[in-house]
Formats: sequence, C-alpha cells, structure tokens
Amino acid sequence: MIKRVILSCFFLVFISASCFAEAGASVSGSVVDAVSKQPLEFSNVSVLQVKDSSLVKGAFTDAKGNFTVEGLHVGTYLVGISFIGYEKRYVSVLVEAEYGKYKIGIIEIASGSKASNDVLVTGKRGALMANIDRKVYLVAQDIAAQSGAASNILKNIPSVEVDIDGLVSLRGSGDVVILINGQPSPLMGKSRAAVLQQLPANSIERIEVITNPSARFKPDGTAGIINIVLKKNLKTGFNGNIVLSGGNRSRYGSAVGFNYKPGKLNVFGNYAIRKDARIRTNDIQRSYLDSFTHALKSSYTENSYSTAGPFSHLLTLGMGYDPDKFNSLGISGDYSSRDQKRRDLVNKSFYDAQQKLTNQYTRQRYDPEIQKEKDVTAFWEHRFPKEDHSIRLEANFSSEREAEDNHYTNRYSIPSVSTSSDNTLIKQNQDQQQVTLDYSNPLTEDSKLEAGYSGSFSKQDFDFYGEYYNSASGSFVKDLQKSNRFIYNENINAFYATYERSFDKFGFSLGLRAEEVSIKGRQVTKDSTINNQYFKLYPTLHLAYKLKNGEVQLNYSRRIHRPEGDDINPFPEYQDPYNVRSGNPYLKPEIIHSVETGYKWQGKNFSFIPSLYYRYKQNGFTNIIRALNDSVLLTSIQNLSNDQSAGLELIFTAKAGNFFSANFSTNLFYNIIDASSLGYSNRKSIYSMSNILNCTFTITKNTMAQLGSNYRSARQTPQGKNYAVFVSNIGLRQDFFKKKASVTFTISDLLNTQKQRTDITTPWLVQTSIGRRDARIFNLALSYRFGKLIKKTENEKFKFDNGL
Repeated sequence: MIKRVILSCFFLVFISASCFAEAGASVSGSVVDAVSKQPLEFSNVSVLQVKDSSLVKGAFTDAKGNFTVEGLHVGTYLVGISFIGYEKRYVSVLVEAEYGKYKIGIIEIASGSKASNDVLVTGKRGALMANIDRKVYLVAQDIAAQSGAASNILKNIPSVEVDIDGLVSLRGSGDVVILINGQPSPLMGKSRAAVLQQLPANSIERIEVITNPSARFKPDGTAGIINIVLKKNLKTGFNGNIVLSGGNRSRYGSAVGFNYKPGKLNVFGNYAIRKDARIRTNDIQRSYLDSFTHALKSSYTENSYSTAGPFSHLLTLGMGYDPDKFNSLGISGDYSSRDQKRRDLVNKSFYDAQQKLTNQYTRQRYDPEIQKEKDVTAFWEHRFPKEDHSIRLEANFSSEREAEDNHYTNRYSIPSVSTSSDNTLIKQNQDQQQVTLDYSNPLTEDSKLEAGYSGSFSKQDFDFYGEYYNSASGSFVKDLQKSNRFIYNENINAFYATYERSFDKFGFSLGLRAEEVSIKGRQVTKDSTINNQYFKLYPTLHLAYKLKNGEVQLNYSRRIHRPEGDDINPFPEYQDPYNVRSGNPYLKPEIIHSVETGYKWQGKNFSFIPSLYYRYKQNGFTNIIRALNDSVLLTSIQNLSNDQSAGLELIFTAKAGNFFSANFSTNLFYNIIDASSLGYSNRKSIYSMSNILNCTFTITKNTMAQLGSNYRSARQTPQGKNYAVFVSNIGLRQDFFKKKASVTFTISDLLNTQKQRTDITTPWLVQTSIGRRDARIFNLALSYRFGKLIKKTENEKFKFDNGL
C-alpha cells in the first residue's frame, strides 16, 4: 500500500510540472582563474539590465566553474562575474530569441591587482545553499564554526541529525557515508562519532549533503553521502587566518591556515588543535521477566559517570602546479591524532524477585586512548581543448592506528569480597589504498558522457588482549575468553558510466555502476575464515524538468550497506561482566532502492524546496539483545526481513533585507520494520519527524547574532524505541578593523535539554536507559584574517543559488 501511495505522489508532482513551464532563453558559461585556469566554484554570476544595472537573475558556479541562468527575455544584458579576491568582470550578451541558448564560453578573472589589505565581503552569502538533490553548508557563515567541532555544525544542516553520542544520521538513517575531501577515510569508520566531536569546525570550508548520488559515486550508504571539504585556499597571493578559542571546563583550541600562490604554483596548509572536556551520565533500569507468565524474576540498576578530555591535532599540507592551461597536478597530505584519558565510575545493583538487594559493586575504568591517521593524495588532470572535456587520475593512500588501554577495578560491597582487577588492550589498525580514473566528454551541446574506474583496497586488523589479576601468583594472567585477533580484507573494483542529455526544458542522466567485491575475514584465534565474493550492478536515473522560477526532479538509485570488519567478527567482546557484544559472520549486506522527487521554487528573497522520498531496504541491519543466562546480555547485529520508509522534506530559506536571514527544514517520515525473521511481530510502524531552525540577525554591519534549534521525535527499534530530543544554541559575533578580526561567543545546549532515553520491551526483558551530557557549553573565540581581498562593488547587492 505504501509503495502505491508514494509512487502516485511522485507522478502527480511530475505530471503537474508542465502546467508551470516558463518561457525564456538561457545563458551559460564557466569561470576560471586567469593564471592557473582552475575553475572557481561559488563565483557569483549577476545578469543585469544594461539601462540601469538592475538585477534580473543570478546564480553561483558549480564545482567545475559552470553556470546557467534561465528565464531571460529578448534584449541586451550585462553578465557580471565576481569572486572574493578577484577583479569583477562584465560580459555583454544579446538575447535574440525567446527560447535560445547562448553560451558565453570560458570567462577568465584575475586576482585583484589593486587589492588592499582591507577585508570587504562581496555581498552576503547565506550559510545554506540548498538544491533538490544536495545541500551545501558554508561553514564560515556559522558563528559556531570559530570554536565548535564538526558535529556542532552538522546539526545545522537540513536532513542531518547528531545524537548525544555524536552518531550521525541522514533522514532518519544512521547508514550514511561520510567523506573527507571527496574520499573515504579510515577516520570515518566505527570511531567517526568521536572524531567528528573533535574535528575543529574552523578547519572546514563547506559540508555537502547528497541524498541520491549518481553512479560516479560509490553506492555505499542507505541515506546518501556527507562530504566534509577541508580548507584549501586557491586565491592568488599570500593570505591566511589565525583562530584562538577557549571555553568553560578547560576547553580550548587554535588554528592557523595559509595559502601562497604566486602564479602556476599553489602551496597551502592548515594546522588546528582542540582540547575538549566531556562529562556523561547514564542511568539504566532493567527487569528480567518470565517469558510465559511475565512475572518479575530479578532486576538491575546501573548509574555511570564518565569524564574524558580528548586532545586532537589536524595538519594539512599540499601543493598544486599548473604547467600549462591543459594540465594540473598536485599532492596533499593530512595527519590527525587524537588522544584522551577516559575515566568511568559505574555503580551496579542487583535485586531478586522480592526486590531484595543481592549484589552491589562499583566498576572503575581508566582508559588512555590514542588514534592516529595519515593519508596522501596525488592527482593529475588533463583538460582537452574542447570545453569540459577532461581526464583525471587520482591515488590515495591512508592508514589509521587506534588503541584503547582499558584498566578496570571492581570493588564489592554486597557480598563483601576482595577487590578484583582486569585489563583489556584493544588495537585496531586499518590500511587503505584507492585509485580513481574519471573521464568526462561533452559529446554535443546538449549531452555529456562520464566514465571511469574506481579501486578500493582495505585491510583491517582487530587485536583484543584481555587479562585478569591472579591473587595467588600476584600478577596478571592472559584471559583466553577475552583475547582474540581478527583480520579483515575488502577489495572492490568498480567501473561506471553516466550519460546526460537535455531537450529544452527536460533533461536526464542515466548511470550504471558495476562492482566486483572480494571479502576475506580470518579469525586468527579460532583459526577459521570467512569468504564472500559477489558482483552487483547499481543503476541510477535522474530526471529534471525546468519550471517557472524553479525545477522539478525525479531520481532513483540502487545502493548497498556492507558489513564492516567488526560487524562479522564472531568472537565476543566483553564490555563488562554482564554485557557482551559480538559480530555476525552470516550478516548479509543491505540492499536499498531509493526514489526521490522534489521541486525547487526560487524567489527574490526566499526559496522553497519540497521533496518526497521512499526507501525500500532488504536485509537491514539492527542490533538485537538476548540473554546468555540470568544476568549476562549479548548484543549482536542481525538482518531484518525488510525495512521501508517514506518521507516528506520541506526546506525554506528567506531573508529580509540585510537584517535577517533564516533557514527552516522539517522532515516527516513513516517507517515500517519487518522483524519476522528474528522472531518478532511481522510489522512495526511509526511516524517520526525532525525540525531544524537557524536564524541570523545582522544587528549592525559589524555585529551578527545567530539562534539555532533542532528537534528529533521518537524513533522505533525492533525491540523498543528512542525518545524525542530537543537542543538549542545561540551565538554572537563582533567584527573589528574592517572585518580583519572577529570575536565570537557561543552557548551550546542553552536550555540543558539534550538527553537520550531508550526503551527495550520484550517478553523477557524491560529496560530503560537515559543518557545525558554536560550542557551550556560556553566558547569564546578570536580570529584574525590576513591577505589581499578586494572591495565590494556596487552592483553586487543580491545573490541567489540557482543550482549547484
């Protein structure tokens, strides 16, 4: 039933589109640096009336420097091109036919030769640039970016949610691929929540969210892709910035970035450090029931208090060289490290059926952790004489080293027995190599072919060493039940091709990706192997139709979510004596069919984007808890029969003069879980929603305030549900010295409302868990920018996002 309803909505939207078609000509072109010939993304394009220089239409260039402005009538126009740090250039265009397509070609703009040291903004650009198939969030426009972490910024992006533990989800799905500079990174694996809570926001240029990627991208991720683009300045000359920040509970950070580009050579670098402080509490109430009578057998309570002070470094260095206008090459490297000392105190109490206290003890944990990651990326790109005809070869090599050195002490009060100790050393190493070859060829004025190869080769090594204190010998002894080693290899070879074609107002893109996957897992301790090889095809389809003031799209893609190494490792990991976790060697990959349609309406001062989406998931992953005995619980990952979700997403952006701008998004979705294969009721369904609101107030030309809030309603699980969460944040920024320097002040979780409650209800177990984090986090940051930027020009009063 749900499929028929959603598909009917899709076709109604698409059929009604023709009623709003707009007549008008189009003007297109591309913008590049006059010296390096590199495309300039986010350049501002303004189409002006010749007689009075009034604004007619506007757009931004995309990642390849291309732009298209539509809906123009017969007449003569001036097309103004501007970019911060460059001289503005105007091109005259004569539109002779109402339905004509006019190509300006390549427009070269030069660095401002008359630039001064004054920092003047070329028009105020909103933080959110939303389109139907993607959202781009410009981090520099967010006040929290000067002192916060990446996870703080992600909370402000439509469709994205970040929970109390830093786990990221997209449109209600936690299966989202997070890339760094367009590439998979070992940092964005199982530990990505911790990394995102430490990655300095001031090291990020922008964050891109693509909900239905084309065949050019890896098909991993149910919900889509989040791409974090780190700062790599390309402006000619020497420029950079310095940031110092501090907050309550000994939080502090600093960052410095520079760029030197005298001509064909470009050298850039960024270095950031961040010291954080985290306090977490968690309260658990658990009741064990008789599966038949549901009578209480025993109960358990747990109260934990955890502190940690992670300290991180992030270093980026790189250089690019353009020997001529047809070739570019470059190399860049990233190094990051994160270490922290974590201390936990957990009070555990056990009761019998009559609620009599039978066992009570405290478990203390001291855990110094380290995580280091380094990667190197090299590329060569050749541009053929024909516009947009290019080939690019890129190679990436990365490695990650992570270690947890857990030291536990158990002190018993009931019954009164001797103190015991146990330790667990967990080492996780990953090495990854990736090679991509991308070819792009505009076959005609209205069609384009893209094709390429992608190879990904990864090795993960999980080494768990457990030991306990033997009072008889007075030393620690290896614990064979807790010690194991597991090695996981995954090799993926993929070929893809996409074909794009446009017919006046209608356009389409058809893509196909073929992947050959080889997986091998070796359980060294048990001397067993897990082998899996498969070949799969992943088609994609994108349809678009131009409307009056906007565009409607209909997209489809087939996607996959593959198990990671520790997802299939069957050896049990003891989190404590009463909670065990293990992987599932029989876990199948999730297969997802994703359909989405949407419409973008663009007005003078606001835009509105409604989108409908539907996902059908086979073999969905879920965590299941079962009892090993009367007191020990085992958590493992299992496959669902299927999982369906459908939703309506609404994104609204607006501005009122130069004083106020806002973006509001809401995501309403309906989720159906079929867990019959796991022995539960055939279907569970729930309506859920999430809302994000961000408002910016420009009090004076040098004073700006921001208010943000996000709300996430309850979500279901096969064994229970997660309750609603609400968080609000505020910020204030004051600029000095002609905007060279800024002071920002932010408060996160202003109302102290961020907590996560999770319920589990089964015939044999009822559990409630409530987790909290420290609230009202204060931060004060000072930033200073240096370099050559040009002054704002009179004609640049408004900017619009007509497409990315």
